[in-house]
Formats: sequence, C-alpha cells, structure tokens
Amino acid sequence: MLAQNKSLHWIWLILIALYILSAPFEGYLVVPGFHGHSLVSLLQRLLFIPLPIITIYTITRYKDYRTIWPLGIITLWLMWVLITFLAFSPHTYYYLYYTWEQIAGVLLILSFWYLARFPTFSRLTTISSLLIYYVVTLIVSFWEIRTAHHLGHSSEGGIHPQPIPTAFFYGPNHLGAALALMFPFILFLFILKPSARSIFLSIVMALAGLYVLYKTGSRGGELALFMEFFGLVIILPRRYKPYAIVSLGVLLAIFAAGLWYVTHLPMQDKLPFALEKFRHLAHLFHPTIHKVTPTKGPGSLQIRLALLESGYHALLHHPWGLGPRGAERYYLYYVHHKSPFNTYGVIDAHNMWLEIAMDFGWLGIGLYVVFYTLLLRGLYRLRQHPDPVMRYFSWAGFISLIGFLVGSVSPSSVMIGFNIMWIVYGIAIMAMYQGTMFSPKSSRSNFPNRPH
Repeated sequence: MLAQNKSLHWIWLILIALYILSAPFEGYLVVPGFHGHSLVSLLQRLLFIPLPIITIYTITRYKDYRTIWPLGIITLWLMWVLITFLAFSPHTYYYLYYTWEQIAGVLLILSFWYLARFPTFSRLTTISSLLIYYVVTLIVSFWEIRTAHHLGHSSEGGIHPQPIPTAFFYGPNHLGAALALMFPFILFLFILKPSARSIFLSIVMALAGLYVLYKTGSRGGELALFMEFFGLVIILPRRYKPYAIVSLGVLLAIFAAGLWYVTHLPMQDKLPFALEKFRHLAHLFHPTIHKVTPTKGPGSLQIRLALLESGYHALLHHPWGLGPRGAERYYLYYVHHKSPFNTYGVIDAHNMWLEIAMDFGWLGIGLYVVFYTLLLRGLYRLRQHPDPVMRYFSWAGFISLIGFLVGSVSPSSVMIGFNIMWIVYGIAIMAMYQGTMFSPKSSRSNFPNRPH
C-alpha cells in the first residue's frame, strides 16, 4: 500500500511538472487525436479540480501557512473574476475562455506552491522549463527572422510577410514582453554554478535574446529592459551597486544618443522596422511630434493616451468593473457610437493594469496590485539569502517583475494567452516558500513532512 501511494504521488508530481514545462508554449504542443487540444490544455483539465483541493488539504493538514498572504490574495482576486463573469459578462464561449485563462494562471501558481515542498524536484523542473522555453523560442525566432514564416497569425504577416518574429504568440509585442520577462533569468544563470564558462554562456544567450527583442521592434520590451536596470540597482548587494549604476548610466547615454540620431534623420528615410519603431519612442517625450492629419494616422502614444483616458472614464462609471473582456466591449461600443474619447478604432486596452481595472473594477485592481507588491517584497527579502538558488530566483524574479511594470503595457492583452507571466509569479511564490524553510545555521533545509 505504501509503495502504491508513493507511485501515485510521483505520478501527481510529474503531472504538475509537465504542466509547468508545457505551459510557456501556450497551445502549440497539440496532442494528436484530441480534437486540436494542446498538452497544456489537457493538463489544465486534469488539474482543475484536484489541485485546489490538494492545496487546501496540504495547508490545513500540515498547518503550512507560508506564503499564505500572496496565495490568499490571488485566490480572492480569482473569486472576484468569477463573480464579475457571472454578474456582468455575456455567458458565451469567448468570455468563458477569457475567464478560464485566469483560472489556468492561478493553477500555475498553485503548481509552483505545491512543488516548492520538494526543493530538488521543483528547482530542476523550474530551471529546465525556463531554459527549454528560452532556447526553443530563440530557435523559432531566428527561423522566422530568416524565412518570414510565422507559427501563428502575426499582425506583421498579411499578404507581404515581414521577417518579424512572433514565436509562440500572435504578435511581436507579446514576444518582446516575454523576452524582457525572461532576460534576468538568463543573465543570472551563472549564479547557479559560477565559472568562466557559465558566465560566457549566460552572456551569449542573453545577447541572442536581445537581438530577437530588437527584431520584434517591441518598444514595450525595450522600455522594460531599461526598467530592469533600475531593478538591478535596487536588488544587488551594496558592493555591486556601483557597477549597476554605471551600467545604467551607460545604457541611458546610449539610448539617448541613439534616439537623438534616429529622430533627426529625414522622415522620408526608410529605416528597418525595428529602428522605425525605435524612432517612435520619441513620442513619449514629444506627444505632439506625430499629429493626426488626413494623410497620417495618430502615433502609438496618442492612441494609448486615448485608451487610458477612455478607460478611466469607464472605471469611474463602473467601479465594480465590466466583467471579463469588459474593456474590449466598452471600446467596441464607442467605435460604433459617438465616443467621448476617440480611440481610433483600437478596442484592446494595451495596458494590463488598465484592463484589470476596467474588467474587475477598483476591487479587482486593488487585489492585483497588493498581490504584485507582496511578490516584489518577498523576493527583495531573499536578495542576500545564503542559498545561491534562492539568490538567483530573488534577483532575477525581482528585476523581471520591475521591468514588467512597463512591459505589461506593450501587448494588446497579457490576461489571455501569456502563461510566462503566471510562471514568473509562480517562481516568486516558490522562492518565497523555500526561502522561509532554509536554516542559516546549517546547510540543511527544514521542509515539512511530505505526504506519501
């Protein structure tokens, strides 16, 4: 009986590990014979009922209240999402799928929390998942850059496709945001096993990712990287801070010089796609640089400011939210009616924080901000942990989430089909959990008894 229980438990752990390993690839790992369902889709359905039940049982049975606050806050947030769906959303597949994506994201967080009780297995699963996803993303992206063939329907495809990578997403902005999220985890890989070879490998892989990010032309991803350097200054130990500050200064100087150069080129000069998008960053500093005319559409910044103003108007009039995909319904309505704020036909919020606020109201955005803040605080507290793996997750996770404060406003939406975001959240939860179990007085980890 004991051997049978152990076998069942290992099957359970492997199912969770497969979920984590397959989740970053979204719906591309299609399983033959299952009507187009992907591996991650099938695993979500297998874990949907038992994972929350086992999580509750584990917490109550072993009185395991570590990381209970972020776990509890995100659970309350999900419950509010479900309430707004029932109260405010049309009950069609489109809106149900959006709601399901939030459930699937929280399932990923619960998966990391449960695996955190098994440090060796969880760390192997997590680091393997990050590396496999990153390497495969680079391979696919370089293939797309070379051939202009995309896995999915890229917004940069169309009749005359351009060599702009999208990888496992439907647009380059999503890929740019994903690469910015991943970048710190790749750059700090050498912490796990310090050596000249590992440092060289980390740098080479990071540079390859930077090149792909450049080819996406994702300004949000680029700005997220600059934010990550601010996170670097905050999280690094005092002895390393001067190097981080100098690096930030050099980067800002290069950024300013490059932006000045491309914006002073004649507008008729045809630049490569990535440099043309980079030139548009000037809109951040001169919002009127690209005025709307009958022959020239609005700049990206003008559209986003209009979306923000209109979204704030919606939040004031609907403080409890509009329900899942409520932002899209709101913008779409005013595309066909007289609009108080012209969004120029754009119906996606292009801003995670605004989308959550419009969809789930003040309560929804409040809970989400608290959850995000708890993750940042928890990772910051681990910055000088004696365990190098904890320092790796702390530094990379904190910097990644600092960058995502800006990176999350680049894609049309990260609340649907963006599992890498939930994985970083789960890594933070796992690190916070394991960080509390380590005894500095010894090299042993004081983990609770595992269920058999």
